[in-house]
Amino acid sequence: MDSIFGSFGDLVATRPIEHLGCQDLSFGGQLQPPLKVVEDGGASGCGGKIWTAGELLCEYILEKSPGNELLGASLPKGGHISKVLELGSGTGVVGLCVSLLAQQHHLSTDTHISITDIGGLVPLMQSNIDVNDVNGNTNATELLWGEPLFKEYRDIDLVLAADCVYLEEAFPLLERTLLDLTDQEDSQPIVLMAYRRRRKADRKFFQRIKHNFDVIEVSDFSRHSQYLKLRTHLFQLVRTHVHKQ
Repeated sequence: MDSIFGSFGDLVATRPIEHLGCQDLSFGGQLQPPLKVVEDGGASGCGGKIWTAGELLCEYILEKSPGNELLGASLPKGGHISKVLELGSGTGVVGLCVSLLAQQHHLSTDTHISITDIGGLVPLMQSNIDVNDVNGNTNATELLWGEPLFKEYRDIDLVLAADCVYLEEAFPLLERTLLDLTDQEDSQPIVLMAYRRRRKADRKFFQRIKHNFDVIEVSDFSRHSQYLKLRTHLFQLVRTHVHKQ
């Protein structure tokens, strides 16, 4: 399994090493102070860069989180998000956006964010936690898809993923983890996945998971049409068949 998760560049070409160092992202002034993201310029593979899908997901979360409730504009009445898990985080940009948003809205004591990826990217994610000073509500950990989930991931409110698959062989493992995260009848997390359409394997993955999920394209945000021009989409996955424990 380590070989699947350990080499990023086989199927999606690594971008040239660029923007090495730290970027400030305020997303049009919506995050103050801005999110600081340390990138390694692609030195660790595709995971060490900020990708368009991650920017889309950040913008969506910020737009749908007015006031003092995370994703409050899209939650059902009485809904509340306190535990957030990002899969295939890379730099951790999406989870860190949530972390800073929670601080900005004074939700940090009630919101915990786990940004996860292979072990080799944990130091980069931790660097970004440190530079944004969100150690109090955010942690960086290894999570290998397809492996049994730790207990703390069994009660998640929001699952986030943005361009998280680099090797086609990892798709079945991602599906297994998504099934495990949503295998509860009484409490289903919101699952949001953003991706940039590049290859047939991506489309096949979304077709395959329709056996267990409704795959709903999300379009009710202001820059939807601009992202479509970049072949970048946002989906919500809603579990349809849950195995009784």
